[in-house]
Amino acid sequence: MRLLKITITGGSGFIGTYLSESLKKHHEIKIIDINPPKIKDVEFERCDLSADTQISELIRGSEIVIHLAAAVGVKITEEDPIKTLDLNILGTKKILDACKENKIEKIIFSSSSEIYGEPHKIPISENESPMPITNYGVSKVTGEEYVKAYSKKYDFKYSILRFFNAYGSKQSKSFVIPEFVNNAILDKPIIIHGSGKQIRAFCHIEDIVKGIELSFKKGNNNLFNIGNNSEPISIFELAKKIILLTESKSEIKFVPFEDSNRQRSREIINRIPDITKAREILGFEPSISLNEGIKSFLSGN
Repeated sequence: MRLLKITITGGSGFIGTYLSESLKKHHEIKIIDINPPKIKDVEFERCDLSADTQISELIRGSEIVIHLAAAVGVKITEEDPIKTLDLNILGTKKILDACKENKIEKIIFSSSSEIYGEPHKIPISENESPMPITNYGVSKVTGEEYVKAYSKKYDFKYSILRFFNAYGSKQSKSFVIPEFVNNAILDKPIIIHGSGKQIRAFCHIEDIVKGIELSFKKGNNNLFNIGNNSEPISIFELAKKIILLTESKSEIKFVPFEDSNRQRSREIINRIPDITKAREILGFEPSISLNEGIKSFLSGN
């Protein structure tokens, strides 16, 4: 693949850090983020999407823009819904305006499985109608519609990638696998909210990055589920697996939703992707097993 000039919004975040580390080996990249990057030898411009009005200048000269910047995480998105909606929707519109002004060839938009809400059919295909039940999910499906509308009116390409439960060793401990692994290593109790019967299909960050890179030249004006559907697991079984792999003495404790800061009305029970479309069009094939991914926390990779 030829060298590309790529701007990554939110490039200092979890996905952005792994993606930037991979892309800088073969491409010219620029990170724009409110926080400095966690890797060296990359161009960086500080940008607050909620306030900055000079975004067009920051992406000038880019061929591809990868829009990862967003308010994420249960704590942030549930405690400050207005900030979530403003940043994820109006911030996306600002990026799209900048793409229009700079005649960017393609934007890759980071969406989420949250847009599906509680699905009617498992596994979930891209044909499932969006029914978000969280502010975050609403903001992401709105962002998708903005991307499609701008592409149609201003004639640039896009790929929308709906990520399913990304995880990796540099992820915030507020997310389930890092939290469970960290507690297991310290022999602290592993807390499960609700019954633990919630089903998830976790996708290692290296496979997520692979899905993004495959969309550079493929999948134009299309949307894809990016995840790993090979090992769906309940949260209870996940806790047991992590205790086993870390040889931990941790106990598993169940906390009712009403006794925690989690809202049962916003807890999706089944979330497993159908990745047939990404496999056939992008050539996407996740390769890192859940056991391998969990063990990567122990090595810090």
